[in-house]
Amino acid sequence: MDFLHLDERIMQLIDNEKFDVAEDELHKAKLQASSAADHDALDHVLSLLVTLHRSKQPADLTKAESYCLERERIIGTGYAKLQYAMTLYWAMDDSTRTVTKAREAIVASRQEGDDKTAYQSFGLLGLALLDLHQNDEAIRVLDEIQKMVAARLRIVVGDETLFLERLRAQTKDLKTIATIQGIAKTLWPVCRDPQFSARLQRLAEL
Repeated sequence: MDFLHLDERIMQLIDNEKFDVAEDELHKAKLQASSAADHDALDHVLSLLVTLHRSKQPADLTKAESYCLERERIIGTGYAKLQYAMTLYWAMDDSTRTVTKAREAIVASRQEGDDKTAYQSFGLLGLALLDLHQNDEAIRVLDEIQKMVAARLRIVVGDETLFLERLRAQTKDLKTIATIQGIAKTLWPVCRDPQFSARLQRLAEL
């Protein structure tokens, strides 16, 4: 399966609001992937189905979640769990369930040695905990992020930024502020995204 061509085709249909056509093409691709027992292709198609139903106007969140569940059941990786958590948080505004699913993503991705997914999951977990006013737990997440940064693990710099910004905006604890500044000072010079680099630099100087 040509993933790039499929992505371009589906995104074009979504942009043109041809949601039914996009869904029909994805169902055909899903059947093809299932028949061939191609887990990578099936993973990709299910991810696109989630994106499609989140992008509809109005969004069909019931279907989006059903494909998240199917993807988690069939693929079962930490990244599949993270994408489910992201749908719960960003599309469904469900911080409580996000906490549960993000923790599952962290456990799975660590078992898989997938530091990037674990790191991104910690950033999302921190946001959800702040929403729920579980500030002590959020600070524990900050400590985990600090450990991963100090260990120079393979991470995507920027995944932590919104969590750091929100925690910094609401804390007066000097130790927490110092930890946020230390993380930001380490990360902003190596961040490849200019916008995130600038945001991290501001945090380092606050």
